[in-house]
Amino acid sequence: MNPRLKITLAVSLGLAVLLPARVALALGGAISAADASLAPHLVMVLSRQGNQHGACTGTVIARDIIVTAAHCVAGKASVVVAYPESGSHVLQRVTARAINPGFSKAARVSLDLAVLKLEGQLPARFRPVRIDRGTGIHSVGHAQRIAGYGMQAEGDDQSAGTLRSARVEVLPRLFPRFLRLGVNGSLSELAICTGDSGGPVFETGSGEPLLVGVVYGREKLGDAKSCGVTAQAVRIAPQRAWIDGVVAKWMGQAPRPPRSAAR
Repeated sequence: MNPRLKITLAVSLGLAVLLPARVALALGGAISAADASLAPHLVMVLSRQGNQHGACTGTVIARDIIVTAAHCVAGKASVVVAYPESGSHVLQRVTARAINPGFSKAARVSLDLAVLKLEGQLPARFRPVRIDRGTGIHSVGHAQRIAGYGMQAEGDDQSAGTLRSARVEVLPRLFPRFLRLGVNGSLSELAICTGDSGGPVFETGSGEPLLVGVVYGREKLGDAKSCGVTAQAVRIAPQRAWIDGVVAKWMGQAPRPPRSAAR
């Protein structure tokens, strides 16, 4: 069967079928904006388990390898990726998935990271991003960029499916394997809402995007039930040896030797 299946826009965005159930993390607010420049690096990750459907964002690290959040795909009966094409969307099957061994559904904070193998390669217009091997800067106040295909406001399903990004800052309470990101402001400035976790954290100062983290959740703010101004992310550099090992196994290659990790 053809690994690339073209579907209508409404169905691919889940307005009728795929998206409206349990999904997490999106971008809205005044400082976020549509960002077509990142389209060659990102896809939507769609899942199904029984009658429950979900959607997340994934980052292309090879034309058939995607990095996303583990909770987006762990325990799901089926997982596909989707991307826009000629007014509709194309679905591409996921044939293998690796869940970070440090991930736990029961824990509020864990290594919420997964790697996906596609049945075939993405079109040539997709460009894999580099992953952080210890050069990323994570000091408090440093600017980074997050992106996703999710909703722009709480409860607004119709706003899903547009790739948006926002410039954020690294916030205090740093841990070696995690990041907190956001702005000192209100939901009107940055709204991280139900929509699409698994999205990237990009280093912004080196030209081509450098993947330094994967967003897995958000901290609620005030009375908001599904939005916040603070994102939580897993740092990529401490997990690079695991990612390299997964990819090498799928490719039938010896894993690359690890370099010294950033602390």
